[in-house]
Amino acid sequence: MQHSLRSGVVLAALASVSVAGAEYVNAAEGFAVTAPRGWKQVSVPGVVVAFVAPTSGGKFSVNSNVTVEPLPAGVTISQYAQAAQGTLKRVITDYKLVSSRNVTLGGVAGREQIFSGRQGEFNLYFMQTFALSGGKAYVLTGTTQFKDRASLTPVMAAFVKSFKFRR
Repeated sequence: MQHSLRSGVVLAALASVSVAGAEYVNAAEGFAVTAPRGWKQVSVPGVVVAFVAPTSGGKFSVNSNVTVEPLPAGVTISQYAQAAQGTLKRVITDYKLVSSRNVTLGGVAGREQIFSGRQGEFNLYFMQTFALSGGKAYVLTGTTQFKDRASLTPVMAAFVKSFKFRR
């Protein structure tokens, strides 16, 4: 199993449409999630849906996204978490796991992993919550600059809480 990091840095230069806390529904992947209020939906290759915060004129935009990854039969949440950490260690410079805990996502047992590291010139802080359902991993990731990490917590708490499976 290969965990892909499709949830990295999303640049503000991507094509976007306005959202105002609107619910995003993806019938094909079987989920719905509510965008953070005032954030814009952007198109990112390999990501089902991504949102960026209003920009402050800098080079980096705080972002959240959802990826969906097919899994081999029988993969457990613990196996997926280990595979994810292995991939993250390879693709994020100075990767450091800050915390990992069991949670629920859309009523399904899952895991929250918080980590930090560098991508290019940015020192980043990531909050990631995932669950396995129907042979797929559903991964919600929020990313901000490390210095702004406290402001990401309430945004991601609401984003994760809004997530619903629609099967």
